[in-house]
Amino acid sequence: MTIREAVSRWTISRCEPLVSDEYRASASDELRRISSTDPQWFRLWASGVLTDLVETLDPEDPWRNTGDQEGAVVLPDGSPFGDWRNATDLLPVPSEADPSLDVGLAALAQPLSPASSRVWLAAQSGRDAVLEALDGIDVGGAYSVAVPAIEWAMFRRRLFMGQEDAYIPQVCTAWTARAEHIARSEPWDESGAARLRAGSRVEPGSWRLLA
Repeated sequence: MTIREAVSRWTISRCEPLVSDEYRASASDELRRISSTDPQWFRLWASGVLTDLVETLDPEDPWRNTGDQEGAVVLPDGSPFGDWRNATDLLPVPSEADPSLDVGLAALAQPLSPASSRVWLAAQSGRDAVLEALDGIDVGGAYSVAVPAIEWAMFRRRLFMGQEDAYIPQVCTAWTARAEHIARSEPWDESGAARLRAGSRVEPGSWRLLA
């Protein structure tokens, strides 16, 4: 299986909830394997995808404005980032206080690890900052750090753009080739990436309207 095919399958498994359990598990395993066999490509791909997803959130969105407080990643109000409760600024608190039983919050039932939260924070400073954070992780470990952060970014965009958010598959697929070019020190279409981001941003002010 090629890298492009692996990324396509992984992306589909995150965009289409009705794929089989076997399909989703296989797609995850294959991308995880690639993260070990071609760690440079994976770090470049993951840093590009995460940064573009975070950068296209509403500039006023608290999730786009996390900060560092004594080594912990926090929202602007000082609350810890990486917990399902972070999404209750836009979604109702589940009646049973169990996110795993709530269709709107189940995707966040597993908290972000501190390492994944740090990678999210780095994405606000740009792709190079994410890449630097991932470079410090042992080979084979970057997948379990980067992918949860990417999934949380997908979740947040969908609250504004809907489940059919076309930018998610576009950016995941586009960074497949971009990462290959960067790894080989070849030119890549940076202006095209910037245009795609500009045309895919969550409308400024959307968070304030929905919160």
